[in-house]
Amino acid sequence: MKERAIDLLKVGLSLGLLALIFREIGWREILRALQGAQLSYLAVAFAIYLAGILLRAYRWQVLLAALGMEAPLSRLTELYFVGTFFNNFLPTGIGGDVMRVYELSKESDRPAESIGTVLLDRATGFLALFLMAAAALLFSYRLIAPSVAAAILLLFLASWAGLWILLQRDRLENWGLLKVIARLKPVREIYEAVYACGLRAIGGALAVSLAFNVLLIAVNYLIALSLGVRVSIWHFLLFIPLISLSLIFPLSLSGLGVREGGYVYLFAQAGVSAPLALAMSLLFYALNVAAGLIGGVLYALEGARGYGEDRR
Repeated sequence: MKERAIDLLKVGLSLGLLALIFREIGWREILRALQGAQLSYLAVAFAIYLAGILLRAYRWQVLLAALGMEAPLSRLTELYFVGTFFNNFLPTGIGGDVMRVYELSKESDRPAESIGTVLLDRATGFLALFLMAAAALLFSYRLIAPSVAAAILLLFLASWAGLWILLQRDRLENWGLLKVIARLKPVREIYEAVYACGLRAIGGALAVSLAFNVLLIAVNYLIALSLGVRVSIWHFLLFIPLISLSLIFPLSLSGLGVREGGYVYLFAQAGVSAPLALAMSLLFYALNVAAGLIGGVLYALEGARGYGEDRR
């Protein structure tokens, strides 16, 4: 009952935020912006988006291999699509990451390692994203408000400092933190799995994350071009990390409302009108939904195969 109430609260928050944004901007202006989108740009953006899912699956495979867990790239890619489906279409506490852990744990019987690699997979993505944003900040800090620049710098330092502390196992032992963690056996097992990945695998995952985030920026840039928005690529390098980070908090259904507000607020600093910024957000969400539909089909086919095998 409590989980259902939380889910309903997320849906209500999403609808409320969207209603507020649409009322402030005007749905006619938003519809007009969407109608002006060029499909050719969007088709290329979707192709790049799909390539990004394949790249993320490979990043996950790198981390799993470091723990001696064999998993075909095709299967990991399928799980990423399925995770996208659950992220977009189910207003529950079971997100895409949880579904990936659940499915992989069934096949490997190593739940702690499954959870650890999924967490590290997600973390390396954000580490690379804020590394790119911090590098871009050196050349483009004058383009944005000082508060936004400070937020990017703070998040970059905090995220990389967090990774450094996580890998200092001896220091954590000396500080007594591992004893605290050891009181919760599942947490200790997950930490050991993350630490066991090693610097080489984490470095490889970070390198793949840099490549993936280049594709993520390219997708957003092509969406902007499809709407006739012409702003510096620096803005995308600075804003997309902040928008991506805001979506990891389970405040609304699939980030609806939160993501749109982020696009409108941040891209206003680049001179993009509110209707066009909101249209950018909605089109990116549409690509995400389309990828989720692929995941839904794959999940249904897998269920049908399992049912057929049970019958036999």
